[in-house]
Amino acid sequence: MSQRILGNDFWYKTLPVLTVGIILWTVFTLLFSGFLGASAISLTFTVIIISVVLYLFFWILTIILAFKRQNLFSMISFFGASITSGLLSSTLLIYASTIIRIDLVLGIFFAAFFIGIGVTVGLLILGLLFRGKISHKLIYPLVLFGILLFGIELSLILIFGYNPYILITSILVLIWFFAVILWDGSRLPNTIEEGYWMIAVIDIFLDMINVIIRIFMIIIEMIAGE
Repeated sequence: MSQRILGNDFWYKTLPVLTVGIILWTVFTLLFSGFLGASAISLTFTVIIISVVLYLFFWILTIILAFKRQNLFSMISFFGASITSGLLSSTLLIYASTIIRIDLVLGIFFAAFFIGIGVTVGLLILGLLFRGKISHKLIYPLVLFGILLFGIELSLILIFGYNPYILITSILVLIWFFAVILWDGSRLPNTIEEGYWMIAVIDIFLDMINVIIRIFMIIIEMIAGE
């Protein structure tokens, strides 16, 4: 049944490319944070700026090419985006290592990793099953609510630094991501059918990574607050 709903492009293009992207992100997150290498990357101002610039460059290029249905070139750029995403994600592991025991960080990361993937897949399937009941207009309040949440979270960090309120906003943002994933799941068949299989890769990848990161942050914040 799912084979007919999603089509061959999902099973033979979207899913393999997504799997490679997740592997690249995981490996380079652990590599840059020092869990696979001799030491963590040095987070100097120059390194952070270069990382952000590369991250934005690869993701903007990947999305533009995907919307133009230049799927092969978008795929190549996506692999670069996956690596630079791993570089930025590694900063969270490096930060976590400064506030809790380093031997706990890796275990928490993999716990968040498997929980995040499981939850994302489950919500995508749920969105797929109830796609006829999920309005396409849902995206507008979702975007507005997301902008509001991220704005509040950023303001709290800039004003108070890392504080107990961040745990609350992290949980709210995670719930927001759950709603976004349901919407993405409901749109998945149309996206694939119209030839935008790389858009599906981008959507699912970002859904998974953001959920994993949020779960990781919530666990770290809870442990640090004890």
